[in-house]
Amino acid sequence: MTDDFDWLLPDSDSYGKPVIPEKEPPLVVLALDTLNNAEDKVLRDWIDKVFPNILDYFSLKPAKGMSLEAAEKLAVNAKTEKKEKIISKLVEHKDQSLAIHLLNAAVGGWTLVKLANLDELEQRLYLASVTLHDLNKIVLTQLGNVRMDGKEWNKYHHYFNIWAETLGLWKFISSEYWQDIAFLAQNAEDARGANLTLANFQDIQLPPEHLMDLAEFVRFADLVASIAHRPDSLYQENIRAIVQRRLKNKYVIRHHRTIENRGLLTQTIHNAVLQKARKVGWIAFLFFPDGVTYFAPKDSKKPDLSNLAEIVRSHILRTAAKGLGSLIYRQPKGIISCKPDMKEVADVELAAETLIRQVFNIIGDKRTPVTGERREKIRLLPELIDLDWNYPASLQVDRLAEGVRGLVDILNEYYEVSEEKAIQALLNALDMNEYLETLQRIPALGGVPHGWYFLAGHYIGKNGNLNDAELENVMMKATRQVIAEWGKPEQLTAFAFLDAYISQILDISDSDKHHDFEKELNRYHRNKANRKREPICAVCNSAFDVREEFSSYTNKRVTSLSKESLRGICAVCQAEKLLRSYSLRRSLEADDDVVYLHLYPDYYFTPETALIMNRAYQSFAQNVFSDLDKELAKHNYDPKYIPRADVFRVGSDSKENEKRRLEKTEYLEGQMHGYYLLGVPALFKKPTDTEVWHIPALLTLIAPLTFGVKVVASRSTLPPYDSGADFKETAVLDGVHTYWQHSIGKSSFRLDELLTAIPAAFAVYALTSQAYRDSRSFPVWNALNNVSQSLDTSPLYVFHYADRILENIKKEERKKKTNQLNEPSIIVAAKLLNYYQLLIDYYQCPSPMKMIEELVNKYAQFYRASGKNSSAYTRLRPLNIAARVILESQPNTAEDDLQLMIEGYLFSLVDGVLNNNNEGYIPSDVVKDKNLRQAVIEEFAKYFVKEVFNNYCRSERSLLRQNINLIRHAAEAWYIKQYIKKPEEKAQKSENKESN
Repeated sequence: MTDDFDWLLPDSDSYGKPVIPEKEPPLVVLALDTLNNAEDKVLRDWIDKVFPNILDYFSLKPAKGMSLEAAEKLAVNAKTEKKEKIISKLVEHKDQSLAIHLLNAAVGGWTLVKLANLDELEQRLYLASVTLHDLNKIVLTQLGNVRMDGKEWNKYHHYFNIWAETLGLWKFISSEYWQDIAFLAQNAEDARGANLTLANFQDIQLPPEHLMDLAEFVRFADLVASIAHRPDSLYQENIRAIVQRRLKNKYVIRHHRTIENRGLLTQTIHNAVLQKARKVGWIAFLFFPDGVTYFAPKDSKKPDLSNLAEIVRSHILRTAAKGLGSLIYRQPKGIISCKPDMKEVADVELAAETLIRQVFNIIGDKRTPVTGERREKIRLLPELIDLDWNYPASLQVDRLAEGVRGLVDILNEYYEVSEEKAIQALLNALDMNEYLETLQRIPALGGVPHGWYFLAGHYIGKNGNLNDAELENVMMKATRQVIAEWGKPEQLTAFAFLDAYISQILDISDSDKHHDFEKELNRYHRNKANRKREPICAVCNSAFDVREEFSSYTNKRVTSLSKESLRGICAVCQAEKLLRSYSLRRSLEADDDVVYLHLYPDYYFTPETALIMNRAYQSFAQNVFSDLDKELAKHNYDPKYIPRADVFRVGSDSKENEKRRLEKTEYLEGQMHGYYLLGVPALFKKPTDTEVWHIPALLTLIAPLTFGVKVVASRSTLPPYDSGADFKETAVLDGVHTYWQHSIGKSSFRLDELLTAIPAAFAVYALTSQAYRDSRSFPVWNALNNVSQSLDTSPLYVFHYADRILENIKKEERKKKTNQLNEPSIIVAAKLLNYYQLLIDYYQCPSPMKMIEELVNKYAQFYRASGKNSSAYTRLRPLNIAARVILESQPNTAEDDLQLMIEGYLFSLVDGVLNNNNEGYIPSDVVKDKNLRQAVIEEFAKYFVKEVFNNYCRSERSLLRQNINLIRHAAEAWYIKQYIKKPEEKAQKSENKESN
């Protein structure tokens, strides 16, 4: 029964004022651009007509998972013996908004709908029923169930129709089907039981048995949207039974899953398995960060994964081939060499070609030759005076010297021969054998390879000044001659670990492979406890071999000056690092100027939403705060407008977006993903941590409402969680800068908490951007630290920045030689009062603002400043007088005496104004009625002593002295907003004289 509940209307307090649709939500625009297949025509129509309204109303309404506070309100009338269990269940659920729950339900069952060949009317009934299948969550503020039976029938019909019309449902399907839709919606949830009493649905248009069949599609959609947290979540008997009946026993549920998520390597494995699965007829319909769920033909074979490791290996090598040049680097002393990864991804000839090409890039035409300078530093050594130092000094000498020196390293690495043998072979190929002894004589002072410059100088002197192509050919020809003489070295299998790794982490339906966690754990403990010098991966501690030194990470090993450090990264992390180097142009190390947003589905993507998300991801660009503020400030930062905000500029000009760079992975065409990595670099030179974090932190809060994802912001490039199912919250800030902790106070947010957290964060940012500006009028984001610490002390510090903001406005007006704002002080006061309220709504702490407002309102009855350009001193004179009286009084002064003293000074102030001796004016009713004048002054004095001094400052003069400036700033803002206006001064003066 629902008699005890209030049924919610679209314009109720719970939903607020309807969103004014200024523009379409980016998610909807992308969907309409992406879903162009004829079989998706009805779904496209639903997204066009219904889904924008769903986003407007339900993006912030929890369907699954919520904060403790929200759960307690929802379960307020639950039975006592069940309340604690209900609240715990609501809190432990993973977050999901009702908007995304409805979208997930609609598209989660869409593949089933298409496989069952439902006609257009059936598809429309399915989508309409999914839209309203959770009507109880839409119309009720407490746990309960709305049913279409008995005396509830008319009420149900009334609210059903209101919400159907509000959500645009009757534009999508004729309202004559309302009872068919109600029947399907009422029979969607097993938990609440079926409502199959046809007497309750006397005007259905379809036959009952037909509706019973359709109800199973809606039930499947709701089950999938509720329980599909992992690829293997759908093996429940009720789901299997629906699939069996609706698809006539032709398909079964199957899945593949990895037990960890490394990022790009894991996604490569997923897409390789996906391609294999498609070859045997498996149809993917749910995509997770850790796997895929399929409809598989009942008698289909398992995908042949025998060469899966080879497919993944080939993908890594193809990806690496695009960026081999990045594996060539120049050390400070002019030694060009390869990174250790080169041997893994290229043979000796390709490595040599890459190094030679990079020599000309590293030592470009604009560089100053260093051969002459280095010759002068070495030639005066007594033991070298007899050498011939007469050779040219040019860029070609520099290039030949460093190029051949690098080739020696390559031969040394690939053939595992001594450096002397590699040098001898190259000199022989260059016909420079006579210089071998000289090369060995010349020392490498300070690490500089002086001998190679000597050798290269004489080669150029002997063969003339070669152009770039000729010089490149000389080095390549010498390398090929050595390779021909020695034969190609034996090439180890690239990424040989993949066979064992994939077999350990990949589970495909009934596979029994398990991660070798015990081996990994034992190795870690043995290495730490016994301090053995056994190599260990500094990133992940996996059981795979460590491949190289990796000193960026130190937390997994004790460092020692007396023992060799064997920190490194394992073969798995090595492959991940290579993929990131070429696909993301980043490594595994945390960057100083980038924060990464890890985007997880909420709870999954489908073929449709995966395509939409992929399209969105490719279009993403970085917004700056002024863009976001401009779009949301006009709506008072109400989060329900965010789904219509272009947070990532997907609808902006592509050329302009190129300047707003984001670090995005270059995915291959046609790949599907259940996880995305987005790097947000600071748009500053040498940014501070505050500047690095200020935009990513804000995007982390608002991106979930724009694209229906869960977001973790972190300096780490590796996924902090394997899946969105591993954490309950909607938004998580991992290692956020301390300014955020001071101002916002927490780093993880449930969906319902974003309702107040987003406006509070925007208030802090807007306050900072307006109060602190540089010489170019750009916000000084480092000031977030000062502002946040002040607000952490007291939210009243919001008003402390009024003068700074006004001064910045005046500077801007002087610069532009215009008056941009009429009455800027009134506008600033209104803004600050609004920011303050947004912060108080979020902090949920006691606010002294009501006391301050009352204080100002009371003295405004008998005194006001004269004119709109009055000073703060004249606006606050009664308040200042009352504070000064108390602060200058003796500690043992009684309350009544304090009140009388304040009254005396205030009577003197008013008399001075009436006699035109003091600035200000007195409201006319107080001028005419002396008794009223005395009463309002007494009331103000009494209120100040009791509320401000006794209650707020606990009768401590030190607390009053500490807080009085904050009170003044807040009182001034309220006074300006309520009372600042130009009085009729002449009329007032004559009125004052007549009264006297």
